[in-house]
Amino acid sequence: MEENEELVTDVTENVDEQATEELVEGATAAEPEKAEESVKTYTEEELNAKVDELLAKKIARKEAKIRREYEEKYSDYLEAESVLNAGLGTSNIKEATDNLRNFYKDKGIEVPTYQPKYNEFDMEAGAEKEANSIIDLGYDEIVSEVDRLANIGYENMTDRDKIIFTKLAEERKRVESEKEMNSLGITKEDIEKEEFKNFASKLDPNMTLKEKYEFYQSVKPKESINQMGSMKSTKPNTIKDHYTDEEIAKLSLDDLDDDAVWNAVRNSMTGKN
Repeated sequence: MEENEELVTDVTENVDEQATEELVEGATAAEPEKAEESVKTYTEEELNAKVDELLAKKIARKEAKIRREYEEKYSDYLEAESVLNAGLGTSNIKEATDNLRNFYKDKGIEVPTYQPKYNEFDMEAGAEKEANSIIDLGYDEIVSEVDRLANIGYENMTDRDKIIFTKLAEERKRVESEKEMNSLGITKEDIEKEEFKNFASKLDPNMTLKEKYEFYQSVKPKESINQMGSMKSTKPNTIKDHYTDEEIAKLSLDDLDDDAVWNAVRNSMTGKN
């Protein structure tokens, strides 16, 4: 009996020792793998693919959540749509509504047109908020929404859509102008200088930002020369009705402060003469 107990004890100890050795060896062998994983680097292509994969999953989860919340909130309306389509042989709620409206109209019953229950202030505030949220998503989203609304046609847009479209179109134009300026080596700081902003505000609004800045640059050096040579501005002896591009380039900002000169220059640039 004692021999059996000793045998069991020996076997147990041997098993424990082997298990311990294997565990230690396994941990030791696994350490280089962990170290190798911790320093793993990705190529730009691999990184972009990983980011796209994670982003796609995030968007899918968000869409599923929105769809679920929508179905829960409007389940009664969705069920009513299903019943109406089945009973009237229609394929969508608008078609079913039009059929019912005509049915009641034939019976002498006028069904009032539905009007959303919000005031103008709430509508404008909501439109501004939605436009800002799209702007926060970046340039690509702005372009996508502007193009979508443009395809609808301005005359077919709701008042809310018109506000969103106008705000996004202005932001798209601003971003694209800024990109164009950057490609020419002109920084955001350059176009936000008070001197340029005041100058640009007097120009034809149909001119692009690039055209305004190029015109600004064409007259600014002349102004600097006048300031260095004399504290007095040199006004043209005679004010012309039309100025050539070369003549405009020679005018200083002080010259353009003269309303008559300024109007003649604007008319020359816009071909109104």
